[in-house]
Amino acid sequence: MKIKLLRDARIRHHAGEIVEVSPAEAGFLISTASAELMKAPERETPEEKTKPVRETRKK
Repeated sequence: MKIKLLRDARIRHHAGEIVEVSPAEAGFLISTASAELMKAPERETPEEKTKPVRETRKK
């Protein structure tokens, strides 16, 4: 879980750093207003390419 530290923490990082922590540690840091949760970047889903429909002509 990625969080952004708002103040120095015991996990030996400084304010402003974005760090990866366990969910329990993230919950504690967020509850004490020492960190804020970082949103995961939204992934762009590639659009499914559809095969063109083959058309036959009657003779």
